[in-house]
Amino acid sequence: MSSLITSVVVIVSLMLVWSIVQRFWKQAFPEDVVNDDALAGRDSCGNCTCSGTCSIKAQLHQKH
Repeated sequence: MSSLITSVVVIVSLMLVWSIVQRFWKQAFPEDVVNDDALAGRDSCGNCTCSGTCSIKAQLHQKH
């Protein structure tokens, strides 16, 4: 029984930590957050150069 309780506590703790990460990510990058999952839109980022405007971010801003 104690392993069940430990498992539930660990899972709930991980969910809480993930919620905190999401919250701080939204605060750190508010312009990149387009839905409730702050990290969901980050997978489309690629090998952008530092010069000029990122074409992926420009496309995201045109959609909204």
